Amino acid sequence: MANVRTQLGDIELVSLDAGQFPYDGGAMFGGVPKVIWGNLLPVDEFNRIILTLSPLLIRAGDRNLVVDVGYGSRHTKKDLKIWGFDPDVTVVTALADEGLAPSDIDTVILTHLHADHAAGSTSDGPDGVVPTFPKARYVANETEWEAANHPDERSRAAYRPDDFVPLMKAGQLDLVGDQADLGDGVSVGRTGGHTAGHLAVYVESAGKKAVYPADLIPTRHHVRVPYIAGIDLIPLEVIESKKEMLEAAVAEDWVVILDHDVFGNIGRIVRDERGRYAFEDIP
Repeated sequence: MANVRTQLGDIELVSLDAGQFPYDGGAMFGGVPKVIWGNLLPVDEFNRIILTLSPLLIRAGDRNLVVDVGYGSRHTKKDLKIWGFDPDVTVVTALADEGLAPSDIDTVILTHLHADHAAGSTSDGPDGVVPTFPKARYVANETEWEAANHPDERSRAAYRPDDFVPLMKAGQLDLVGDQADLGDGVSVGRTGGHTAGHLAVYVESAGKKAVYPADLIPTRHHVRVPYIAGIDLIPLEVIESKKEMLEAAVAEDWVVILDHDVFGNIGRIVRDERGRYAFEDIP
């Protein structure tokens, strides 16, 4: 994989290559039987599919914003055994390919606080865990913050406090509500569904619009409305938020940047010959 870019008016959008990891296919497709989803993606001997870690870099004027940060560099041997990601490929190495250092990033948007989206927020420093991006304001949803700091039994394993608590301690974390304008055509809106405080990120420039739906629509196959991951906490909220987003994406010809699709993450939403939503790559 490599970084892939597209232009939206005056704003450059770069889908960053922060690595890949194997993930249980059944968990990713929930109630969709393997006899169906198994024809869409190859699986290994453990019934796992390959997902990408694809944070989004938004270059808007003199601002560099990053949406989600992958697994990062803080890990144990157990982490590597379970999750199978390459520790030498991170959001920092992907940004270096764009000529950017962590200190060049002024805003980090965390769509939610699961480890595969937020762990790269912090790094090991000489005196403990510190923010990876020393000059950045980190943005997360206030509902997500409460859920991550007081997780229920089902959610607890997905949240690691050292991925996000040090951001608050460093005074670099801004908690936002259901909608927030971050300036320069970038905004966030709470979709819920995957987690209670899950955000989507929207970018507008020159009359064009793009969306990073994060884990509301993690792969191109999840544009099918009934394809809901088994790990989504509020399935019916996924359906309603997804339908609303897909309808607008088709009507207004949005650019859509996915976070986990191994076949390509930048495209548009169209309707196929049966009227179903489908993801179409942008050449």
